[in-house]
Amino acid sequence: MRISESDMMFGDYSNDDCFWIEKSRLYRVSLKHLGFKIVEFVLYRSGINANDDELLFVEAKTSLRHDNEGRGFAAEISDISQKYMDALQIVCAIWHGGRKEKEKLPKNFANFYERGKKIVFLLIVKNGDRESLPTVGDAIRKRLLKEHRLWKFDVLALNEIDAQKMNLVVSEDYA
Repeated sequence: MRISESDMMFGDYSNDDCFWIEKSRLYRVSLKHLGFKIVEFVLYRSGINANDDELLFVEAKTSLRHDNEGRGFAAEISDISQKYMDALQIVCAIWHGGRKEKEKLPKNFANFYERGKKIVFLLIVKNGDRESLPTVGDAIRKRLLKEHRLWKFDVLALNEIDAQKMNLVVSEDYA
């Protein structure tokens, strides 16, 4: 599966590893109109060791306001943070069976039940400035401080080049 978002091509992901939550019937039909905001997709990635396995909640943007003193930046951080938490709640609700709709998660998400798997909130900004992206990650972490104490997730903000190095974004040469 390949996902085109914010002028970037993500993939190639197995259907067993990727939940394109933005396109899911549950979100589009039942939850979007209720004010839920969600990330583009959720990706299960296995690591070298079982404790290195990750569930990545991926939000993509073409650009981002970096003026961390400005109101626009705070609103953007708030919006992105809500997307992460709403997406996490939706995934957990599907696992729990709390929705009458019969949405299914990808096959390998079942591995996430095992202890030691990491949750990573990953923001990929196509035109992101490498120097200011750590500030963005810190701002999201600060905004979700209470939730972080419960879930122990990681927050990572990358630009397109760094996302390519992590095999998340396909370079334009191969798209």
